[in-house]
Amino acid sequence: MFLYRNKYNTQIAFLDNMLFRRYNIDNQIVYGIPLALETFASESTKNQKVLDGIALLISENMEKESIDFAYVYENDLKLLKSKYQHKIIEKIQEDSFDYIYLRENLAVLEGSKFQKKRNHISRFLRSFPQGSFQVLSRENLSYAWEVEQLWLEAAKQQGESSKSLDQEYSIIKEALENFEALNLCGGIVFVDEKPIAMTVASSLNSKIMDIHFEKAIMPYAFEGAYSFINREFAKTQNTMFFNREEDLGIPGLRKAKMSYYPTEILKKWSVKIDFSFKEFLP
Repeated sequence: MFLYRNKYNTQIAFLDNMLFRRYNIDNQIVYGIPLALETFASESTKNQKVLDGIALLISENMEKESIDFAYVYENDLKLLKSKYQHKIIEKIQEDSFDYIYLRENLAVLEGSKFQKKRNHISRFLRSFPQGSFQVLSRENLSYAWEVEQLWLEAAKQQGESSKSLDQEYSIIKEALENFEALNLCGGIVFVDEKPIAMTVASSLNSKIMDIHFEKAIMPYAFEGAYSFINREFAKTQNTMFFNREEDLGIPGLRKAKMSYYPTEILKKWSVKIDFSFKEFLP
């Protein structure tokens, strides 16, 4: 929420141990499903708390024709349907699916299905025998920033300049500037003492590591640098799962994420609740 607050014009509010989120995406106001910030005795109690939060948002937006929720996971979609079954319009957000992997699979790359990844890493080490990995820390953060600057410069030279790339550039800069405050982690790959790849991540909880950014510059990217940094960073962690986030609808990125054989793909939906039904009339 902090790093992407400017991109999505994020606003948050707290009420009765609930977190409310509102975004402005492409000049459209959308909400996140309210999040309960306390531990409940039962799932049903928590679900009722979330439904109460949704009802509050509805009451605050009754002057409009509808209310829109984005990035709705399957459990919350079921919850919405249980209350507003015939009053919602749902749309799958395939570009926003989260790709979940077993960390051990990424760290070991065992078996025939990962043969290509092992080949990529072997090619990288043959081409760059001086290649090495370092855990990201306060002492080497500047090298991660150097990789991002070189990566963006190359992308723009290839005609890939866009508002989203510049926004990501600013987000990564702020992430590195607040590295310790945000409790981030990551790694850097060096070749002949030159930084050529970096990754930035954070622990969501004791079981899940979330990969936020991963960049490798040419020609090293073409020679297996991504496979190398992915494996080496996974080796340094002890969580059960890695969340490598969404593919943004980019075919090449989707292919790359599928090539690591996710153990689960977390689906997301957008949901519109229509206020034209009698239930919502005052």
